[in-house]
Amino acid sequence: MDSIWLLKGPHEAPGWTALEKDARDKTANVLLFDRDAWALVRAPAAPTQYEGFVATQAPSGLFLDQQGRNVYVAAGIKVHDPREVIAALGAEATELLKKLGDPDLVLERLGRVY
Repeated sequence: MDSIWLLKGPHEAPGWTALEKDARDKTANVLLFDRDAWALVRAPAAPTQYEGFVATQAPSGLFLDQQGRNVYVAAGIKVHDPREVIAALGAEATELLKKLGDPDLVLERLGRVY
């Protein structure tokens, strides 16, 4: 399974045009983006061809775009259940979940909402 990559770059980054074209042409698997700061892309290797972006493996957490759409990532893989993200984060997150009961609140408290 391909990894989820986080591309970070400013709103003015020249690579946005190419990334949007590749997404429309279905040559890039863009899962979600916040045009002001980042894009999540599924790919076998870091997509480094977009000028003005730095590509890193996406950290475990909850990614939200400006319309409130979300993607959960655990250990570089898209997951559907926030509890999978909590499990990937380890003991501290699991203990906090026991106290708070809400996995999204745990991710927020741990600074894992992007």
